[in-house]
Amino acid sequence: MAKLTVEYGGVGFKNPIVAAAGPLGRTFEALKRSIEAGCGAVTLKSNNAKPKETIEPRPSAHILARPAHVFLNKYRLKNMMINWEGVPVEFTAEEQRKMIERIKPIAREHDCRVIANMHPDPMYLQDLDMFKRDMKTILSAGPDMIEFCICPYHVPYEVTYPESQDYDQIDGMMKLLYGAVMEIAEVPVIAKHNGPIFHRSAKTFTGLGVRSFHVTEGPQFYGTVVDIDSMTPLSPGPAVITYGAHRRPMINLQCARTRALGDDFEVMSSSGVWSASDAIERMMCGARLVGLHTAIQYHGHKLFSKIIKGLALWLDQKGVELEEIVGKAVPQIVSQEAHDAFMRERDRSADQIQPEIDLDHCNGCGICANCIHGAISMQDEEPQTHLDLCMGCGVCESICPTDAITMQVQ
Repeated sequence: MAKLTVEYGGVGFKNPIVAAAGPLGRTFEALKRSIEAGCGAVTLKSNNAKPKETIEPRPSAHILARPAHVFLNKYRLKNMMINWEGVPVEFTAEEQRKMIERIKPIAREHDCRVIANMHPDPMYLQDLDMFKRDMKTILSAGPDMIEFCICPYHVPYEVTYPESQDYDQIDGMMKLLYGAVMEIAEVPVIAKHNGPIFHRSAKTFTGLGVRSFHVTEGPQFYGTVVDIDSMTPLSPGPAVITYGAHRRPMINLQCARTRALGDDFEVMSSSGVWSASDAIERMMCGARLVGLHTAIQYHGHKLFSKIIKGLALWLDQKGVELEEIVGKAVPQIVSQEAHDAFMRERDRSADQIQPEIDLDHCNGCGICANCIHGAISMQDEEPQTHLDLCMGCGVCESICPTDAITMQVQ
């Protein structure tokens, strides 16, 4: 069996698969099931500042409309969910402390790490002393690490993404709150943000002593889904956050870009991971730990065990060590030179690349005959090529379910 142990932030993990923050860290039963399913770590749901009548604005993160989670399979969006749930107002630092103390014995029994979690409620920005008190309360429970999140869903799009020219707001917030975090924390600190925050503020994090990043994404995943029977959106307005497999390629890129910042930075990444293959891919994009959440809500905690076993099996089949795959794809992902060489190599005219069909592998499904240029048709349940009509686009090769079609350079 492949060795799955990994170190992140100076902490050892029995495997790199983590239960990410959210509802999975909200209740004792959810935490317990994640631990018993074999994950390497569980992350608590973010706490909220205790509401105070004398402080404005009121808490920004709170329970929104219930039911809070709606999977969209029935709306033709497989493995995708809309979420209306924020941070529970009643889940204060004291409640998180109690939850950590309650779950720690089970985590220790299963050699599972416990990661505490805080986010910067606007009240914390106006009452830094309360922020420090709440952080000390959480740390008193003895978590293995603490994740701190200027959460992507609470940061305006215009100060989060590269087209923004004014970054002082977010940078100042990080310096203020992370300064307090690094002053107090007695365990390793994880910074959880959108990838572009890391790309633009690497020097800020370096100056503060933060080295462990958790890469995720936020505002670009706002979306709208319309119920065509009622002719109304599932939720009025634009601010509906979508989660699920559609995030995978975007987070892969941001993970790789963050890992490329330098060897001093360690990366965890979550969002869009639904299988062992997805977890392996994310590690090749630079992640040492991979977080799951939405997929567990859909498939249940057994998916943790399935992914961990799948990861070990893949490593054994390939004959490689876990450390060998972490960041393996990053150099080519972040290289413009590699992209340019790839494009030059594939620069072919339509008559230079054509499909060849291996009838021994063909199952006669006829999918390839959907060719919009008419280059493939079905005759007696066998595909026939019409190369004079072929544009060399490669669609037929990519959609063939049995890999019976290959594009050959002439």
